[in-house]
Amino acid sequence: MITNEGFTLIELLVVVAIIGILAAVGALLLFLNGNMVEHVYKDNLAQCNESKKIAESVVNTRNVTFVCKEVKAKTIIDDTNKQKKIVKVFDNNIFTGSGSGFFISDEGHLVTNHHVVNYCNITQVNYFGKTGKAKVLAYDRMNDLALLETDIKPKDKFDIAPQDAKLLDDIYVAGYPFGQAVSSSVKVTKGVISALAGLQDNYALVQIDAAIQPGNSGGPIVNANGDVVGVAVAKLDYKDALESYGTIPENTNFGIKSSILKNFTSANRMKNSNKEPKEIPKDQVGEKIQNATAYVGCYTAETKIAAMKTVETAFGQPRLAFDFICYNNCKQRSSDSICQKQCSIK
Repeated sequence: MITNEGFTLIELLVVVAIIGILAAVGALLLFLNGNMVEHVYKDNLAQCNESKKIAESVVNTRNVTFVCKEVKAKTIIDDTNKQKKIVKVFDNNIFTGSGSGFFISDEGHLVTNHHVVNYCNITQVNYFGKTGKAKVLAYDRMNDLALLETDIKPKDKFDIAPQDAKLLDDIYVAGYPFGQAVSSSVKVTKGVISALAGLQDNYALVQIDAAIQPGNSGGPIVNANGDVVGVAVAKLDYKDALESYGTIPENTNFGIKSSILKNFTSANRMKNSNKEPKEIPKDQVGEKIQNATAYVGCYTAETKIAAMKTVETAFGQPRLAFDFICYNNCKQRSSDSICQKQCSIK
């Protein structure tokens, strides 16, 4: 027998049995979306981790995800047994990754990738040392674009190039590869337009040879005029390439074409410049990049993490910048060096 929630009857009986065990150690068990079970402990992660192992050994983990965490909670005294009872959990938002974005209006409208902000409970934009929250105004899931509204008044903005880039055009990619782990300064790489289509003849994309890394997603691809000719979106996965072609790819990266971006922004009432394109000195391009590019941080409720780990987009699978095991170890002050690096991420 299969229930409409996707569990077998046996699995449900096992879960019910586990609930009884967990109640004895003061856990709060939540069922979320019919396919996830979350254990929320207020102060005893050790007990939670033990029960988590037991639960995962008897329940189909493809249907159920068990998570242990420390939380802030509202409690009351149960009149029946005079013990504390959790009545509300204040869910913590965890830093789960970052991307890049760029301003396209003087009012602070920002463009980034949809996959950068899709699972964010809180989206924060860092700009010249100041941090502000951003609101998603519109998104294009198919082309992986998002338009954000911020209260930031940028020093400069980018115009979208009136024509798509041509083969061998010089370009610069700006953004925050690896977030702010290396430095809080915007980084720029240089290259050319390598092809006028992306993977599987996707003509919404261009291929570029300028280096991009995790964290570059959503950053501007800029031409010699200081105009945006694309939005950094993906790189060819080296593991897939190694399996398919027997070699590690080099400088095979992709951006969303300016014509796709222009259609998206125009449909959402963003005015695009009609000025005649004109090449400007390189130092002015650099200054525009510094003044019109921003860091985008994503903070996600733990209830969304399981879905975020398995999401597929047209451009691949986003990787979490924060590992859950490390998160629990951070709370317990683990000495693991890799976890300590993640614990220091803000």
